[in-house]
Amino acid sequence: MIMTVALAALAGSAVLLTSGARLVSNYHNQERDLRYGGEAALQDGISDLTNNPYVLPDSGYVQIASNAQLVAADAAPVPGVVYDLFAGPTGAASQQRGRFVTLVAIAKDTTRKRQFVRRVELNQETFARFAYFSVTENGICFGSNDRLNGPVFSDDVITTCGSPQKADFMDSVWTPQTFVNGNPGADTLYKGWTKVAKPLQLPSTAKLAGLYPIAAASQTEFFTPNTAADSLSVVKSRLEFDAYDLNADGDSTQAGEGFVKFYQVDEATKSLVPPPAGTWTAAQRDSVASSYLRSGLTRQHDGNNCGEFREVRNDAGTLEWEFFPMAVHRTTWYKTIVADATGAGVPAAVSAANALEATGAHPQADTVSLTWVAKHPARNGDPSHPPRCYAGGDPHLVAIERDTSAAAPLRDTGYWAPAGWTYGRRGGTDTTFTGGDPLDPGHPTRMGHWQRWPGATPAAFTPAFKAAHPDWAYLFPIDKTYNSTFRGVVAVHGSVGVSGNVQGHITMYSDGSIGVVDNLRLTNDADTACQHLMGMVAGRYILPMDNGINVPAGDNTTRLNMRGGSSDLWVESTVFALQSWGVEGLVPDPGTLFVPLQQPCSGQNYARGCLFVQGSIIQDARHTVNGGNGTTTGFGYAKRYNYDNCSVVNPLPFFPTTGRFTINDYYESDPVHFSVAALFAALKP
Repeated sequence: MIMTVALAALAGSAVLLTSGARLVSNYHNQERDLRYGGEAALQDGISDLTNNPYVLPDSGYVQIASNAQLVAADAAPVPGVVYDLFAGPTGAASQQRGRFVTLVAIAKDTTRKRQFVRRVELNQETFARFAYFSVTENGICFGSNDRLNGPVFSDDVITTCGSPQKADFMDSVWTPQTFVNGNPGADTLYKGWTKVAKPLQLPSTAKLAGLYPIAAASQTEFFTPNTAADSLSVVKSRLEFDAYDLNADGDSTQAGEGFVKFYQVDEATKSLVPPPAGTWTAAQRDSVASSYLRSGLTRQHDGNNCGEFREVRNDAGTLEWEFFPMAVHRTTWYKTIVADATGAGVPAAVSAANALEATGAHPQADTVSLTWVAKHPARNGDPSHPPRCYAGGDPHLVAIERDTSAAAPLRDTGYWAPAGWTYGRRGGTDTTFTGGDPLDPGHPTRMGHWQRWPGATPAAFTPAFKAAHPDWAYLFPIDKTYNSTFRGVVAVHGSVGVSGNVQGHITMYSDGSIGVVDNLRLTNDADTACQHLMGMVAGRYILPMDNGINVPAGDNTTRLNMRGGSSDLWVESTVFALQSWGVEGLVPDPGTLFVPLQQPCSGQNYARGCLFVQGSIIQDARHTVNGGNGTTTGFGYAKRYNYDNCSVVNPLPFFPTTGRFTINDYYESDPVHFSVAALFAALKP
């Protein structure tokens, strides 16, 4: 009996143990199925995002699968297992900098009502990771000592020009087509080239329109008088980036010291000052009737924007250099001012030149190109004050900006000026800044106006700062120090010009074309911490403008550079054009407006000198920046491009991405207490 009971107990225990083992095995099998389901769902999600990256919202998250059937490797459905899939842009849980997407998979056991939660952090590949990208090469080859220091990708055939030209590719080269090496003995491909499976697609303006509400939330959304389809020949507004030393430490590279200003021409309601004497034709002159901002088209400088410095007396009776546009050189008040700087106590050269200028006895034949300024032997010849052009709204253009034809309160001095008052028309100092905004009708201007910052005045704008910076009311802060809702985006409706000094980490967008009016520099272009970075995105073109600031004038013997003696241009920004990056006006000028090849770049002379770009070049169709055959016989610039790896280390805010993703990290979440909404809220970028 005892033996029977013992054997029965042993048998029962064996049955129980077997049953328990089976239960444990089944549990692990189900857990394995759910884990497999979660990971398989993530791979499906990665594939979906790769093929349709624009399913991602600009913020928050989206559900891209609901109770989807899980399929095994043999394509058979996995019984009783379905999954939900969610995706959205996030910050990095790993505290890395960059652009990330979190993909969440919830695998569900429909029989036992259990679930497994797995998520993956994906790194979004920015277009700015490429030093150069194009959809089509337009039949253009790489040569002229091109040196590409970062990765290169083109959807088209990549070609080098062949001897005697050469090109160096210092990093990876990718194309779904082929690479044609025209000069294999001299061209260098340090990492060779790779044929990839599929091309990359640029986003549409409809997708990029999502940048507008981001900018609007921080009051950095601007509306130009232009449309997106307008060419740069009639651009009527511009953005000017400024950096000011607010904490008096000797530089302007700290947080809170970066701003942008917006200027527009008001030609619909304001009459323009007529140009100086000379022959002006529609084919040669600037589009002054539409916008005096441009300063010059096909090398002919506009008298409203261009002129010279004269050494004249200030209101204290001492001599100083002040700027006068050409358009006022024949006015009585101008001749009175220069005549006053003559006689006893005035240097003989200044006195003689001013006396001659006061009579108007200077040569008239070459007025339009300003070469009379340089050629005339009796004019002020100080090389530190050469003839210059300035963009519309600049303080140097006060003589044609301010309306001082009648008694009016002076914006920056606080007192009234009598009719005919002239000192307020002299340019060259900060106090000549003229806002002219419609919200301040007591200070009208003839040409256009700057837009006022509608937010709170920054605390750092002390009375002393305001006195030294009369443009303080027009400064739009471009970081969170004084603009708490700023998210790194400045967006413009319509074609627009741009220039200035950028302090910050900025993406600028226009649904039209962007014209580089003058130098665009970073306050710290050697920042290894990658906090100073600029990117421009255009729905159409990005072009250095063919204006009097960028393009020299002259004839076969005389060349005038209208930007401090040089026509070299700096564009310290990544440029992303849905049509093309290139240069405006790459054609020769007729007659006396021919520009001789006198601007050196790396030992060779080019019509406009060097074009320095710090960042990446991304475009649909490749265009040239020089013309001719790409050498010194062209009418543009020599390329001097420097790839900026900061675009990968600390990507530009909301800059377009390629649609490709790399896996950054996997995470497993507690399935009992998991909330999709809470997760995406916690990882909000």
